[in-house]
Parts: sequence; structure tokens; C-alpha cells
Amino acid sequence: MNRQTAHPAILIVDDDPDILTALHDFLEHDGFLVTGASTCRDALAQVETADFAAVLLDVGLPDGDGLAILETIQAIAPSLPVIVLTAFISQDYRARSLSGGAFSCLTKPYNRDELRAVLRRAAGVGRPPAPSDN
Repeated sequence: MNRQTAHPAILIVDDDPDILTALHDFLEHDGFLVTGASTCRDALAQVETADFAAVLLDVGLPDGDGLAILETIQAIAPSLPVIVLTAFISQDYRARSLSGGAFSCLTKPYNRDELRAVLRRAAGVGRPPAPSDN
């Protein structure tokens, strides 16, 4: 599915299977088409082969740093919004994420309403305006 559909496709990148499952169920119930990846390698393969409306990206991955993969994702798909979802709560880390090109930076444990709002804004990025009924 692409960004133009009523059910935007979201990629969740997290190596914790419990978090991945919880986010998958929550977002699927909320109307998103969800794909999961647990490593940097899997995430990059998904970004290269599928059209996502947004990415939820953990930074502590077993085969790399999320901030490094953020840069790679932006090189592959410059208009793809990436939301960093991390347990690191320092302002410095948040600033590095945002200056690195993240659409937003949220902390774990995440607030469902905040995550939903940010993800809906991110998924709307790049959509053409709806045609008017004039």
C-alpha cells in the first residue's frame, strides 16, 4: 500500500518482540497497515522495497544505531517521515534525533494518544490535497 490509500502503511523497527507486537496490534486496530522489522538490515530492506507512509524507529537495535539508520533511510527515501521511539530521555538525544532529520522523537513508554497524533500527522505528509467539490 502507498501513502495515497485510506490505510497508510507503517514500518515499525524495534528489536523487542513485546513492543513490536503491542505497537503492531495498536496501530493495526487504529487502521494502519503495519510491517515490523527487528534489525537495521531488515528495516533498510523494507524501506527499499515497499512504500511506507511513516517509520517508527527504535534506536537500540542489535545490528546498529537507530540514528545511523535514520540517515540511511533519508538517503533512500528523503520524504519518508521517521519517528524516533526511544527509551533515552535526554534533551541532547532528542535534539540529535531531530537535527538528524527525524519527524518527531517520542520516549518509551509511549503515550498512545500522543503516538497516534504524531503518526497521523506524519502519515499525512506528502499526500496531495483532497480534490474540492467546486
